Amino acid sequence: MSFGFRRFVLFLISFVKLWQVYCLRLLINKSLSEVKKKSLLILKLDEIGDYVLFRNFIEILKKSNKYKDYKITLLGNIIWKSLAEKLDGEFVDEFIWLDRIKFNRNIIYSYRKLKEVTSKGYELVLSPAYSREFFCTDNIVKLISAKEKIGSIGDLSNIKKWQKKISDYYYTMLIPARNEIMFEFYRNKEFFESLLREKIQIKKPYIELESKKLSFDLPKKYAILFIGASSSYRKWNIENFTKVGEYLKSKCGYDIVLCGALSDIKGAKKFKRHFKYEYVDLVGRTSIVDLLYVIYKGNLVIANETSAAHLTVALEMTSVLIISNGNHYGRFTPYPKDMTNKYHVIYHPQIEKDLDNYKKLSNSYGYGSKLNINEISVESVMKKIDEVLNEIK
Repeated sequence: MSFGFRRFVLFLISFVKLWQVYCLRLLINKSLSEVKKKSLLILKLDEIGDYVLFRNFIEILKKSNKYKDYKITLLGNIIWKSLAEKLDGEFVDEFIWLDRIKFNRNIIYSYRKLKEVTSKGYELVLSPAYSREFFCTDNIVKLISAKEKIGSIGDLSNIKKWQKKISDYYYTMLIPARNEIMFEFYRNKEFFESLLREKIQIKKPYIELESKKLSFDLPKKYAILFIGASSSYRKWNIENFTKVGEYLKSKCGYDIVLCGALSDIKGAKKFKRHFKYEYVDLVGRTSIVDLLYVIYKGNLVIANETSAAHLTVALEMTSVLIISNGNHYGRFTPYPKDMTNKYHVIYHPQIEKDLDNYKKLSNSYGYGSKLNINEISVESVMKKIDEVLNEIK
């Protein structure tokens, strides 16, 4: 596909989306919903890892002097529904769930969901995401009736400059943010400290679990392999995971527990064909909540750079070893040293040689990486495993 034709196709897609947004506004925004006093809506529609790095600030918001009397509604991504309802139900008065895939592809679903979201008015709407999205979050903010609409000044990683110029006006206030690559938990902290006008004391994301008996058995000593990721460029080859699993079993004495989503079933079948030993296959068979307990009880987590890393760090019990091509370096990886000493990464060799130059790496890969994750060798991962296990001892 030529560059000119590709630009034309992208323009056409943007035009169609704009037309859909305009039509939906005409259908939905016929009358403003009545604004309820002391009501607050939070929009958080991104991925599981983003939610883990954000969720502790809901409790802080709920307990703050400024908003302690407010009824909080959370409009969230349905993929972390069970996690949020389990962990944050005591701080959120009402949940509204949105399926992003359907919302982007099905105009009837979009209309019905927007009718639901806009059926109530709020005293305050909060959209804390730093990397805002024009066709999803910002346009939902536009349609909701609210006395105040507060968002982040944001960046241009998920939005075009012309789109941002338009949607900046959807907000009554945009909270300033430092113009630099920043770890996402700190970015959220920056937003809420500015909103509440007070220092926030928490230093890292955390998850507190109640005791629970699982419906399946786990080995006494085990390592967890997470074979999935949200994008193909984040996925290390299944054959590589197989070799690492065999090394952990034969050389290190760990049983293997294989984890992943329903979308990883094909990879799990491939793993089964190549793996020499018995193992526990939980791919597509556990809820996110049960997955928390699997991680909590485990001895070591090895994963692609995905939500598994953030869940493991937040649980604080297990060491995690991440295989990464450097995507979003500085924003989602690596974890700052003062947050945890249990987070370890094997990066692409191009990044490994410059690990002492954080500024260079964050500027180069903070908004994406095209490095081939499968150029990370099995031997380098095994070497890091040995280092981590020696630290644990």
